[in-house]
Amino acid sequence: MRHPGERSRLKIRGKRIHDEVARTNQQHIDNACSRANDIASFPLWLIVGEWTPAQTDCAKYLNGRSVGARYDVRLLMILLSDSLSTYHVHKQGSRSGSPGVGSCNGLTGKASSFSSSFKTFLRQYWEAQVTTYERNAGWIQWTWKAEDADEWSYQAGLANGWIPRDPTERKFPGICG
Repeated sequence: MRHPGERSRLKIRGKRIHDEVARTNQQHIDNACSRANDIASFPLWLIVGEWTPAQTDCAKYLNGRSVGARYDVRLLMILLSDSLSTYHVHKQGSRSGSPGVGSCNGLTGKASSFSSSFKTFLRQYWEAQVTTYERNAGWIQWTWKAEDADEWSYQAGLANGWIPRDPTERKFPGICG
């Protein structure tokens, strides 16, 4: 049977990291899973790209050269120093309403600095997204290799176990219910 969009393809961005930094790990997973029905029912073949198991914007240079992160308030301090309104602090702040969510320590950099629980989360979040994006035509992860940000790197994920060599392998097969 032919797919209704057989001659059409659409690629969408799966990652909205800049709007999601205040979510808990479980909220990230739940959000990824919540998109499954929309993706499955999309009338064209849909390939989701530009996504990653990273849940923060802590990666060096992600927000620009010499620009910090929303997650730990470094970006907000730069925005405020550039005379932008304090609205950015409240809009991008933590769940408690204060600026920033937490420290970027242990959430970015080399995988050797990641705790086993963080690596488990990376695997769970990766599986939740893959499970969801495979409800249609598939996915393309951003990026193969990242400078000093292994949580964004497919290559580092393979080397450190949060991305399986066989992308159909699941440690958490029921992650999306």
